[in-house]
Amino acid sequence: MKKKILYGLLIIVIAIQFFRIDKTNPKINIADDFIEITEPPREIASILKSSCYDCHSNESNYPWYSNIAPVSWWVKHHIDEAQEELNFSKWSTYDVKKKDHKLEEMAEEVEEGEMPLNEYTWTHAEAKLSAEQQTALINWIKETRKAAKSKKKEEKLHLNDGEKWSANSETTAGIKRMLAIINNEIKDVSLVAFNTKGEDLNKEMKTIFTECTMEGKPHDQLHLFLIPLVKQFRGLKNVETEEEGVKLQEGILTHLNKYADFFESE
Repeated sequence: MKKKILYGLLIIVIAIQFFRIDKTNPKINIADDFIEITEPPREIASILKSSCYDCHSNESNYPWYSNIAPVSWWVKHHIDEAQEELNFSKWSTYDVKKKDHKLEEMAEEVEEGEMPLNEYTWTHAEAKLSAEQQTALINWIKETRKAAKSKKKEEKLHLNDGEKWSANSETTAGIKRMLAIINNEIKDVSLVAFNTKGEDLNKEMKTIFTECTMEGKPHDQLHLFLIPLVKQFRGLKNVETEEEGVKLQEGILTHLNKYADFFESE
């Protein structure tokens, strides 16, 4: 009888191995990334990568035991749940209020020893935070929140003492291509046309981020100009009604036309 039970359990264990989890990470847009946007010191960036990003980003590394069911199912559920709660790879998609709330939660959970989870550090010793690392991370999060609130009050796209900001030619060329895309058959109100334009505009945005050589204040002002477009492009790419598509397209066109008011090529 015991042998039958053992054989039965063995068959079940073997059978469930055929139910594999999806380990494919979504594509990463560096412009959306938390570390890229907040630019933390190297020490803090290292802590975030080793203790947070494995579960809370689109850069998950699945350990060897994630190949064995049912443990693999638990790992996948844990990662999905963590990313739903906070995904550093989608930081730019959060509004100001949500960003502040997430930073507040991060500081609280690190301070209370809730993050990283014990069950994670058991198999990832490098993720365990020392007292010094905890303090450094908490202080940086609090300073980042404070700076963000102050920046919100001060940040506004403006001219350089009445003059336009100098932009690299690649950026200006990218904006012109965006205008060409949004102006192409602007009367076409089909969902396919909107979705295609959103995809094409998003590709141009990635090119601009890659080729931009601007630094300092001109770069900061360009960032202020581009960030609203990131969300609009994503919205156009996933628009579900023609009415919404028309409004988004008109808004994007209006915003892109303001580029020449604030920037000129070097």
